Amino acid sequence: AREIAARQYEIPGSKRISLCPATLLKWARLYRQGGFEALGRKTRQDRGQFRAITPQLAELIERLKRENPHRAGTTLLRELALCSGSTSAPIGPATLYRFLQQRGLTARQLLATPGRKKFEAEFSNQVWQSDMLFGPYVVRPGGGRMQAFLFAVLDDASRLIPHAQFYDNQGLDAFLDCLRHAVASRGVPTKLYVDNGKVFRCQQLARLAASLGFLISHTPPYQPEGRGKIERFFRTVREQFLANLDPKRCATLEELNERLWTWIEQVYHRSEHAGLATTPLARWQRDIERVRQLRPDSDLHRLFFYRLDRRVRRDSTFMLHAHFYEVSPHLAGETIEVHFDPRDLSQVEIYLQGQSQGWARAVDPVVNAQLPGNKADASPTPRPTGVNFIELLQKQKAKQE
Repeated sequence: AREIAARQYEIPGSKRISLCPATLLKWARLYRQGGFEALGRKTRQDRGQFRAITPQLAELIERLKRENPHRAGTTLLRELALCSGSTSAPIGPATLYRFLQQRGLTARQLLATPGRKKFEAEFSNQVWQSDMLFGPYVVRPGGGRMQAFLFAVLDDASRLIPHAQFYDNQGLDAFLDCLRHAVASRGVPTKLYVDNGKVFRCQQLARLAASLGFLISHTPPYQPEGRGKIERFFRTVREQFLANLDPKRCATLEELNERLWTWIEQVYHRSEHAGLATTPLARWQRDIERVRQLRPDSDLHRLFFYRLDRRVRRDSTFMLHAHFYEVSPHLAGETIEVHFDPRDLSQVEIYLQGQSQGWARAVDPVVNAQLPGNKADASPTPRPTGVNFIELLQKQKAKQE
């Protein structure tokens, strides 16, 4: 052993170059007793346990962290110090961080979303997805430039696009117009899957869904992965359509939409989809017998009318989108339900307690000033009763005296 210890060695992971005889003798004894495995490092019997953290302290740390997952480690150490009544925490930062990591109590672990699975509708029109994409700038009709906004509706099972269109705004009227064209061309879906945007959580869309008979499902907050298919379509639009536009030949909104639908019908719907092994159009046509269409006598345009409550004034008028409308005088003072198309205010239908009261007329103050006023018919003079409260009191007092 002394002869071997007198030599110099290159020991991996150490700056030492020699060994003492006692170490060599110890290694030889361990090897004879347990073989090569006995030379390895022994695992601590309390491995995974924190000797500095008592069970009571561990329970307190876990409760504090689960109560507020965003609670920082430094704040947690200060709180532990205050709870123990000392100036310093009972454990160090490194011990605390190892404990939180091992118990799954870090902010990332506590706030992690549950695992997701890839989903796909079984039949066409079973689930539609919809969203909005910021589009290019086009020429404004009155001069200047404006940004276009693309609303699109996608069928989850076939990836077919029932309708997509660029609009000059990103409001509710634009989305409902896109949805109306989608229903007119491809039928009624079973469920509409959208995010939590303002236009997708409004009362008008909820009423429309009840009228047409489909459900509205919203993406959970901060989890956009569920709308991956519509987002992938928007990526295709950016890469294959918007990137190849000629700004000189596609200056207006109408020209942009004309070229969009040429690309969708001639390229997108007829190209084989990698996830389907067929084209979106062929996949959608496979379930065409399951598609629910509107009844032939249904007025689709009126089904998509907005519905708002308005109070009729004493002059038989009410205000709608900064315009005054006139109704029949017998509706003065009543609360009516107004049905209208926000993109065409020339037709405003009136309902009272579910019964149609005809159409409202836009008020023309100049014409109304030239019309004779409506005079109320004089009611006949009633026959006097001879009853007067004060005189009755006087007679009662006289009798008592």
